[in-house]
Amino acid sequence: MTWISRWHIGRWIPLLAVWIAGAVYVGARLDTNWVPLDEGTLAQSAERVLQGELPQRDFDDPYTGGLARFDAVVFEAIGTRLSSLRAALFAVFLLWVPAVYYIASRFAKPVTAAAVTLLSVVWTLPTNPSAMPSWYNLFLATFGIMALIRFTETRLRGWLVAAGVMGGLSVLVKIVGLYYIAAALLFLAFDEQQTAEAELRAPPIVRRPVYAILLTAIAVAFVVALLALVRAIPRESRLVHFVIPGAMVAGVLVAAEWRYPSRNDWPRRVRRLAGLIGPFALGVALPIGLFLVPYAASDSLGALLRGVFVAPAKRYGFALVPPASLGTLGAALPWLILLAPRQPAAWSVRTARAAAVALCVLGVALGVLVLATMHGGVPYVVVWLTICYVAPCTVAAGCVVVWRWRRPPDHPSATRRAQLWLLICMTAMCSLVQVPVASWGYILYFAPLAILALLGILTSRPSGAGLRPALVAGFFLVFGVVAVNPNHIALWKGTYLPRESWRRVPLAIARTGLEVSAIDANRYESVVGLLRAHSRPGGYIYATPDCPELYFLADRRNPTRTLFDFFDDTAGRAARITRALDSHGVTAVAINTTPEFSPAVDDALRGSLHDRYPDSAVVGEFIVRWRQSN
Repeated sequence: MTWISRWHIGRWIPLLAVWIAGAVYVGARLDTNWVPLDEGTLAQSAERVLQGELPQRDFDDPYTGGLARFDAVVFEAIGTRLSSLRAALFAVFLLWVPAVYYIASRFAKPVTAAAVTLLSVVWTLPTNPSAMPSWYNLFLATFGIMALIRFTETRLRGWLVAAGVMGGLSVLVKIVGLYYIAAALLFLAFDEQQTAEAELRAPPIVRRPVYAILLTAIAVAFVVALLALVRAIPRESRLVHFVIPGAMVAGVLVAAEWRYPSRNDWPRRVRRLAGLIGPFALGVALPIGLFLVPYAASDSLGALLRGVFVAPAKRYGFALVPPASLGTLGAALPWLILLAPRQPAAWSVRTARAAAVALCVLGVALGVLVLATMHGGVPYVVVWLTICYVAPCTVAAGCVVVWRWRRPPDHPSATRRAQLWLLICMTAMCSLVQVPVASWGYILYFAPLAILALLGILTSRPSGAGLRPALVAGFFLVFGVVAVNPNHIALWKGTYLPRESWRRVPLAIARTGLEVSAIDANRYESVVGLLRAHSRPGGYIYATPDCPELYFLADRRNPTRTLFDFFDDTAGRAARITRALDSHGVTAVAINTTPEFSPAVDDALRGSLHDRYPDSAVVGEFIVRWRQSN
């Protein structure tokens, strides 16, 4: 019983503590901080599915469509409210926390793994608890990593199937799930390569570079695909943030293949790799195949493909934020403080004292920096610029550690090496969630993967971790809690918001269950009141551009297939919309004068709306127009 008690205390208590802390910390913020456009996109998509429509076939879902169908089930099960979507996300989050702890425990002791898990929690939902698809992509990627780690330890192919299922579900949520799949394939190629290295007991008698040539060709095609992905993004910094991490991972694979030529015939290695990819691909195909059934039955696979792969290209013209410019490259230097190797243990007394003084100075400096960032300004912006470089710096350091791994490939530590490589690949590829919108908030959608990769790097290198990483982790934990998550600083500009804007009040609209700023509450309650007063219950209104939240909040239907106006075909658009308004008996419209992405309403449509709806009122950035119903 003694060893059982120790196991429970040593393993379960830290997990239970961080699980409860994370649940309380995130749960207390679950009903705050909204982006109306995002909430409306999720809610209207789900409601249209409830009304019998299919994403992409019947309306322009900006995502793949799987999340809309999942959210529709959530609405049906626990109520048609915005808070219901957040409750479902919170449930998945509670499953995610122990998954992060499990992964961290592969590289650190339980207490350290719990601390890393808490840091990961702080850098996720508390800042933005909206049920966005990218959160599901992150959570599913983490579950997939856990399954792949189990595969490295058990060699059971069922874990590959499970990891593939996570990839298929992720793609159905949002097409960026393909990045997780790409990372998993890079990992499987490395796993096969490590097996081949372990079989290499003597130099090969005959050099057979066929497999190396094949791998090199695939790696070159992979890098070309990355270049094509970012070609429309301005600034050469796109290469640093989005191409170089993936290229480094591919380069290590290729270089290792040429450094250790295998005696195995290349067909055998191809078969072995196929034996790994096959179960994973089966897992990917299972959820996707089920999702495609109604599209195949209704002969609308073409509409789905256009909506998922063609229409998103329009984002580059309207919803594009380039990454930090090359002029900010110096912001990557602080990562050297974290990633620089420790000095040997055999120090002189004088050197040890100097190191202790340096650690004290670093701790004081980080403490002062936290205090300086609490009110935004330049220090806050500088910290975020440093965070922007977390992916390329982490991947570069990880590639160096893996490349310089001195233990033989058949050593028991090979499992840990493969697990570290998995985290490096996931950081490199999942950071592409920032394409084409590389705003700071998007870093949160992959930050926990980078945190886990950093843990793996620091604990796997020969010099060990030391105290510097603990100080840096503590800084980011406090910075997240006191400067980022309260949302009292504008995330993009570092501007300290007036105290009166901090106050949150319940949004007095039945379908929400959220607390928002008093300004937002007054605006949306007024606009929704006007729309409901001048339209029929269960009828139609028209809201444009980029304000799908009004349909859901007003409990009215959309006469078009549009959620984001920039997805629309511009040819004959005004005439097409006016016909839809007339045929659906629309009596009230709302015009958003400050759309976030799409262009303003053109003169032809504006004139048509003015003629059809002569009465009007202005509420904030919205112009509400209506006519008396017949």
